[in-house]
Amino acid sequence: MMRNLTLILFLMLGFLSGYAQVYEDFEGGAKLPWSAVNGASYEGGIANPSKDAVNNSDFVGKLSNNDQSDFCFLITDLPAAADLSTLNLLKMKIWSPIAPTKALLKFEGGGKAVEKFVDITVANQWVDYSFDLSGGADFTTLTKILIAFNPFTTPQAADFYFDDIRGVEAKDVYETFETGNEMGWQGLDGTLEAPVDNPAPNVVNSTAKVGKYTKSGAHSYSLLLADRGTATFDLSVNNQFKVQIHASAATQVLFKMEGPGGPAVEKIANIGLVNQWQEYTFDFSAAKEYKHLTKAILFFDPGVETSADVYHFDNIYAVPQGACSTVTPDPKIVDDFECNRNTTYVNGWDSLTVVSNPAPNGVNGSAKVGRYADPQTEQWAALLMDYQNPIDLSTNNQLKIKIWSPRAVPVLFKLEGGASPAKEIWGNVTDVNQWVDYVIDFSDQAIASHKKLVLFFNAGADPQPGDVYFIDNIEWGEKTAADLETFENGAFLPWEPLDQLTTIHGTFEVVNNPSAVAPNTSAKVGKYAKGSSAFSTLAAVAPGVIDISSKPQYNVQVWAPVGAKTVIMQLESVSAGNKEVERPIKNAGNWETLSFDFTSHQGITDWLL
Repeated sequence: MMRNLTLILFLMLGFLSGYAQVYEDFEGGAKLPWSAVNGASYEGGIANPSKDAVNNSDFVGKLSNNDQSDFCFLITDLPAAADLSTLNLLKMKIWSPIAPTKALLKFEGGGKAVEKFVDITVANQWVDYSFDLSGGADFTTLTKILIAFNPFTTPQAADFYFDDIRGVEAKDVYETFETGNEMGWQGLDGTLEAPVDNPAPNVVNSTAKVGKYTKSGAHSYSLLLADRGTATFDLSVNNQFKVQIHASAATQVLFKMEGPGGPAVEKIANIGLVNQWQEYTFDFSAAKEYKHLTKAILFFDPGVETSADVYHFDNIYAVPQGACSTVTPDPKIVDDFECNRNTTYVNGWDSLTVVSNPAPNGVNGSAKVGRYADPQTEQWAALLMDYQNPIDLSTNNQLKIKIWSPRAVPVLFKLEGGASPAKEIWGNVTDVNQWVDYVIDFSDQAIASHKKLVLFFNAGADPQPGDVYFIDNIEWGEKTAADLETFENGAFLPWEPLDQLTTIHGTFEVVNNPSAVAPNTSAKVGKYAKGSSAFSTLAAVAPGVIDISSKPQYNVQVWAPVGAKTVIMQLESVSAGNKEVERPIKNAGNWETLSFDFTSHQGITDWLL
């Protein structure tokens, strides 16, 4: 019994070694039941034909492609579903007789799959290639591995060798200061002390040792330099650099990488939170093909000559883009809680987390959203986003946000922190326990100067225990809808009671907005008082042809008295008569936006009214 137990433990340790999940290494024979497909042939546990420093193992696998199929491959079943939650950077050593070509590594099963093609750049020698499968981190049904060499090209008979397939954590750690100044940082201006004790451990950084830099106050671009000599940074997969920073001033930090024989690359991040550790991300994916970068440089408070503030920094590491590698960066997006995360949170950062969408629907089917837990002791708790520089509102001045709220509450949207007076717009959540799109019109701030965007949920009121709001897809957009009537300079259309019968159809006038809160913060509005008829009607004759061929929907902001039930909008056609759309009033006593969709009548072209 003891001998059997020892053997079992040995096999387990061979399959999961340290921080690597070893799937196949062919030592002692193949561990997995590989099968060749499409006329290919396979041999496993054969002698290594070309031992070298990259692969000195005795036994390897061999896949022989034929000259008939452009997709010869190997496939195998795993003894249990693969766990790619952490160890999702797959490494495989390959000896190829052909270069350049490609290799494919794919995990599949249970209706899910994740795959990666890599370029084989060197022939007739072993190379250890990396396959980023972090896109499958959440998949739990992956029970098969597929491998192909020279796939989807002109068929060519060739023998490929492979070995040491293992999963490792997709993370390159460059600096922790726990064992000293590990990258050899130099303070070329100002004072560097490293390592020193962590001045203020928190949930972001609780490690014991960190680096400390005091800017000299003499140069605008004083810097910290780490020179790796001839050792280059490999950005092919792990190109999202993380740096934890504790700053004594709200400013910016510039992270730059350079080296001989090629261009430099740099990114800047805003530091909004002072005297607390925060982690900042620098996207160097545009330099993933660079092979010459040997130096890392940090500029704190770049461009400011007189600052002499203190900055602590720590835990510099790099991870892959993962699922975000195919997503185009969009600076108009403030935060989508997935791949476009373009803001720096100051107030409220510790109440905001990224979670799975709790209630996907047609309005928001995103996988990840933001969860904001309203602090229980603050009526004016806020989620503040700091841009450091003026927000460009010249064109993109419509703030769009998706909100899931457990209660009907007021929400305050505010711009502040620049040369212009603060701008506040109040809104109301009326539809609860579901995702709702909100658009906040800041177009009157197009030439204003603001540096901060602030959100107040249940503003000015006592929070209730357990108040949690979910938010997503915060972004700036253009005001694309055409305003047919705003009443700001009087009435553009000739509004009047139908047939000018005031007793039956009521009266109309332009007045001051009685409740200037979102969704309608306009100064002037139209006021209609109904007449005696149950079908009291307000009408306006169009000054020209009404064309609904491309824009068949009319949105109207309505403030209705308590007890009002519906609003009917009617278009009148010479040939087709009256066509109407009825909408229910859900929020009487408040402004609400009602949408009247005439899509089913787009074929009519002779509207008059």
